[in-house]
Amino acid sequence: MKFDRNRLLQIGAAVVVAVIAAVFGFGGGGSSEAPAPVTLNDPAPAVSVAEAPALTPSKPAPVAVPESTGDFDYYLLVLSWSPTHCSSDAGRGRDDDLQCRSGRPYGFVLHGLWPQYERGWPERCSTEEPRSVTDANMTATLKLSPSRQLVQHEWEKHGTCAGLSQDDYFAAAALAVESVKVPKAYRSPAQPLVTTPNAVRRAFLDANSGIPDDGLSATCGRNQLAEVWVCLDKNLAPRSCSAEVRKKHCGAREVRMLSVRGDWPR
Repeated sequence: MKFDRNRLLQIGAAVVVAVIAAVFGFGGGGSSEAPAPVTLNDPAPAVSVAEAPALTPSKPAPVAVPESTGDFDYYLLVLSWSPTHCSSDAGRGRDDDLQCRSGRPYGFVLHGLWPQYERGWPERCSTEEPRSVTDANMTATLKLSPSRQLVQHEWEKHGTCAGLSQDDYFAAAALAVESVKVPKAYRSPAQPLVTTPNAVRRAFLDANSGIPDDGLSATCGRNQLAEVWVCLDKNLAPRSCSAEVRKKHCGAREVRMLSVRGDWPR
């Protein structure tokens, strides 16, 4: 069979273009989507054992709740609505770039796990543990609480009073976050929401049947939702909040929840 030389050149060129399109996503086959929102309770992406961050350099994260010897009554798990922080003056610092300007949209993030008394709380306790957060604990905790200064502050002010090693304190914080399911509507809203703290509390209670009605408060910053506070016992099981924590709940006032984004202005 006789082939026309020009025809062969045309066919070869078409094959080369097709290969380039398949590799680089030209012609509509590629994706220019923004990074997926980072939200609590989303499954973590699969990584190899070598890449997976550990809570300590020498041992995996515990599957059981670390036993505390601290002098306090219960834990307060504090989840912050990231857009409220990032849209405020407080979110314009360099340390906030990871949370607010890294291109990764955050919704609820870990503020901290606070040892509480029924009235008041301990803080900045004496400890034989290192004052500085280790690199391993910092790397692991930044996935839940994306601010180095905040992680360090939380350890110094609250973690030192938990009656735990530094490794176990951050392990307990991660387990506490894992134990609370964020309602689907609040994981990555693309549009601002107008709601009330009562509605937010109700949604969390409906998504977490084990939390008692008085075991959760939603707090406000001016006209925006600020945080959700969940009360947990020393075994990280839901329990009723003390009266002073319940008083922080903002009730029926109307508040906004700004949509998640990864490029908040400085």
